[in-house]
Amino acid sequence: MKIRSVLLTSAAVFFCTASMSATNAHSWVSGSGSDSNACTFVLPCATFAGALTKTTASGIITAMDAGDFGPVSISKSVTIDGNNLGSITYSGSSGSVISITSSSANVTVQNLTINGMGTATNGIDVASGGIVIVDNSRIMNFVENGILYKGAGNLTVENSRIESFSGTNVIGILIDSNAAENVVVRNTVIDASPVSEGNSGFVVNPGGPVQASLQNVTIMDAGNIAVIAETGNTQITGSVITQSIYGVYSNGGATISVASSMITSNSTGVYSDTGSKIRLDNNDIYDNTTAIANGGGIVKTSTTNKVSGAIAVPAADISESVTF
Repeated sequence: MKIRSVLLTSAAVFFCTASMSATNAHSWVSGSGSDSNACTFVLPCATFAGALTKTTASGIITAMDAGDFGPVSISKSVTIDGNNLGSITYSGSSGSVISITSSSANVTVQNLTINGMGTATNGIDVASGGIVIVDNSRIMNFVENGILYKGAGNLTVENSRIESFSGTNVIGILIDSNAAENVVVRNTVIDASPVSEGNSGFVVNPGGPVQASLQNVTIMDAGNIAVIAETGNTQITGSVITQSIYGVYSNGGATISVASSMITSNSTGVYSDTGSKIRLDNNDIYDNTTAIANGGGIVKTSTTNKVSGAIAVPAADISESVTF
């Protein structure tokens, strides 16, 4: 009987140990959880970082109630779902709230509030990544970039809000890579207020052949430029660009095509710098100090645009064709 009892006890201990160390396809975090737990629904963890260690690649981590679940560095494919309850409040002196470090990771961040507390360098830092999706999330109070994308792959930001810039020379979304990238931003607001010199909304730095699409996006209050591309092709459709120093700015070898959008109440609505191109079709370009200006690039407009304000481009560029 004693031997049987010892064997049963040993088996129970082994079972519990195996259960605690096993990984989950779906893990859970709670404001009342502990990272020593198994991260199951019954025994949730306390942080996203703790839950990540117990979640299989391509698994899901979900917040089951309201809580602050801490910064996390991600090196594998995973979905982090705040469930419209969870948040990450950054308490460090610098650094990123969420870092994505794997070149093969497919990562989704959704239904989450990310608060840099005026000290976090970046809200989300994608050092490299395969497919990164940010959906229905709020990113706020960062000192350099809301989203910094340095990867080679696909970035989608949708149904989100990026706001409350903390300082100067801050950018809502910065695409900064020498590799080919596909970037889609849709149904999203980038509010660069409080307005400070150097703050910009959406920026494509010189580098790889970026294909960027902004669809139904509002970008406002940029103390520098609402949208600037310095490489690749950027398309803007159904969007509002407003209350910034420059609305849409192309530079270098970039081409920006803007259609069915409103560019309003900026110091300069549209500006094409040396070596770049801007196409304008069926837009409302109203109430800018200067509506359209050319700094050595090419601007073509169709007669379907409605324009008020000064036009500082050659008359030949105001044509019925946007082909060039």
